[in-house]
Amino acid sequence: MDCFVISPDFELMGRVLVNEFFDDNWNKFKRRDEESYLIFLKECLDGKQPGLGNIILNSEEPSQDVFDVFQTPTVGFQDYTIVVIDTRAFEGGGTLTIDIETGRADAEGCFYLVDGDNNLPTAERVTKHMVLAQAWLEPDETGQLTHRFDRGQFFKLGATGAHSRSEKGSINAFKAKISVAEYPQVESLKKGDPESDKHIPETLLSELRLVLDKAQPSQEILNAFRAPGTGYQDYTVINIDTTAFEGSGTLIIDIRVGDADISGSFDLFDGDTELPTEGYPDAALSSAWGIGPGEAGKIRHRFEQGKVFKLGATGDWYGEKGRINAFKTHISVVEN
Repeated sequence: MDCFVISPDFELMGRVLVNEFFDDNWNKFKRRDEESYLIFLKECLDGKQPGLGNIILNSEEPSQDVFDVFQTPTVGFQDYTIVVIDTRAFEGGGTLTIDIETGRADAEGCFYLVDGDNNLPTAERVTKHMVLAQAWLEPDETGQLTHRFDRGQFFKLGATGAHSRSEKGSINAFKAKISVAEYPQVESLKKGDPESDKHIPETLLSELRLVLDKAQPSQEILNAFRAPGTGYQDYTVINIDTTAFEGSGTLIIDIRVGDADISGSFDLFDGDTELPTEGYPDAALSSAWGIGPGEAGKIRHRFEQGKVFKLGATGDWYGEKGRINAFKTHISVVEN
């Protein structure tokens, strides 16, 4: 028998198996039964949503795993398994990453990340404006949700079956690794205008170097870029050393931009090129411009002999100067 607390708007606020109040091994309520029940009620009213898979992340424990199930709805549009994610310990902001793996049963899964104050609708479809990140996964497939936040808060991860593709009532398992990568505090360059000309400390946007060879032909980089203002360039630089490849090959750079409100532009240069600080990057070997928040892009460049390249990442010219966003790159070489 479960004990449920439901809001006047029919939102599930908490759930606990009644027998757990009497279980000596219950690691949360080591009190008298009535005291445990009162604590449970208070936590529900405080928005802590006990029993609903809450995940609390902080600098000491920035990552946790969730292993649960979702179901294709039998009535209405959605039947959510909800995981509440508490990132309030990260006052300076960070990037929330959720790596998801679905089980091998027949049900396909839809996964939505929303603000903790939002309720995932069950009687209607999810609207685009309320979703911070989303993924649709087939059985036995992996995917990732990412969201850049400026200040720690509550989030909700909703998992449900894809009712248009799976039989009603179909159930499948999912595993989610939920983690936060903390960014340094973003500060203002203009004391009179705290919302403009923000910057990241140079230790974060300094040049990085990676070496690719036959033993390790690919690597991943997670970093951030900054909007330079119209007509300028402000590159985060990744030096890519491919000199181990003596013959011809193709350099492939898969790019994923974070969900902050700024698009990214990426330019690949020869290693000895001095990167421009303004104007169009005419010396670029290849480019991918205007990759929007949450979107992906790709750069491919064929070379006759391995050498050092520079990848420059910057915000596009249409974003507010000083705004920042995260990006993740998978950089690899395929020999021809």
